Amino acid sequence: MSGMWIGIASLVLTVAGAAQQKKAIKADAAFSAQEQIAAALRSRAVGQRNAAGERKQARLVSSTLQARAMGGGQDPGVVELEKDIAGEGEYRALAALYAGDDEALGLERAAAAGGRSARARSRAVNYSTAGTILEGSSRMYNRYADNRQGNYGSGSYNAPQDYTQANSGGAY
Repeated sequence: MSGMWIGIASLVLTVAGAAQQKKAIKADAAFSAQEQIAAALRSRAVGQRNAAGERKQARLVSSTLQARAMGGGQDPGVVELEKDIAGEGEYRALAALYAGDDEALGLERAAAAGGRSARARSRAVNYSTAGTILEGSSRMYNRYADNRQGNYGSGSYNAPQDYTQANSGGAY
């Protein structure tokens, strides 16, 4: 009968181990998601900083153009160059914003995918644990069901079905 208790203990430990495994999967996924979200925020901030730098650079180039034109800001050629510089500066600023946002979006999608993957791994642990429990239960049933049917041990000895067979002399 001690084998049955060992089997029960084994099943209990399997369930406890599965619970710990699921807890670790969730904690790992949460940590990874937090890290990826933080990286996404940093990426957006870098994009915004780069955009500000591009706008500043465009203003600096425009200012340099004005200085070299010696205040001739009314010259149509200088005005056209200033428009081109401003347009190029804004284009570069928007490209920097897009690059930061695009990287951030990828990181946010990776965080979401990590959460879905963690849920799938958690379900896999559930199924694996259920399979192990059913397998162990089946083995215990097959092993100890023989005891209920009167087959003790290896099957070489079969207990009588009732006591009248054991004592055919009618002593009972």
